[in-house]
Amino acid sequence: MLARGEPPPGRPRLDEADRRRDWPEDLAEIVYIDHFGNAMTGLRAARLPAGARLAAADRLLEAATTFSDRPPGTAFWYENSNGLAEIAVNQGRADGELGLVISSPVEIVL
Repeated sequence: MLARGEPPPGRPRLDEADRRRDWPEDLAEIVYIDHFGNAMTGLRAARLPAGARLAAADRLLEAATTFSDRPPGTAFWYENSNGLAEIAVNQGRADGELGLVISSPVEIVL
């Protein structure tokens, strides 16, 4: 519809009263798991302090820039293409190996 120049159905949400003020800016939990088993958090990676680690499923995860920065089978977190912190296992599945599901809590550890 948008490509044809037509407005979407419903009314525009322009009123500030429509916004959920109780929603946090970042969400410290798993919000999505992709088909590779990587677990996306609701944390913006750019807001995490340098050297921050993430704690999830009783594991402490170091940051990595690429998957090859960590040995096969190692869990870590990285900044995904959406700018969010994502938990992965090099050559593995973070969901299965760590037992992560949507809404699993994540903690920032300095």
